[in-house]
Amino acid sequence: MRSLQTGALQRTLQDSPDTVTQILEELTGEAIVARVVRQDAITAGADNALGVPTGQPMMHRVAVLKGSTSQEPYLYAESTFDPQRLPDTVGVQLAHTNEPIGRIVVAHGFRLTRVALPRPGLPALPPAITAGEPAAEVVWARAYVLLLDDHPVFAIREWFFRSVLDARSRRV
Repeated sequence: MRSLQTGALQRTLQDSPDTVTQILEELTGEAIVARVVRQDAITAGADNALGVPTGQPMMHRVAVLKGSTSQEPYLYAESTFDPQRLPDTVGVQLAHTNEPIGRIVVAHGFRLTRVALPRPGLPALPPAITAGEPAAEVVWARAYVLLLDDHPVFAIREWFFRSVLDARSRRV
């Protein structure tokens, strides 16, 4: 049964043009907020998925997407992005609000496209995931580049918790 639920979640996430925020809100029945664990300036390495020249500034954001009412953690995400490819207002929102990336970019009217990155199997859970959050069972993970108006802006890795499946089964 668990693998059927996980398979349905994977299909929903892969087939939908909606953001993960929109999908989680539909699946869980509550608004989603981002608890930003940290957001730091980094320097682009030669192997970055966004094609940012080596040595250029980038940002690394770690967040847990949670239900705004239940405070249930549904997803852990690590994102790397090029702030120079974003309007200043988007950068300010990312730095100073609890809004998820998806909600921010949709509100700014960007056309979104996801391009999957190779990720064999279930990636190992990063140690940072335990930063202030209860231990959660990961049921699926994915990695992709998020294009905004055909420009690669975000490289995102997401780990989905069992709580997504639990919330989905309560709503079905």
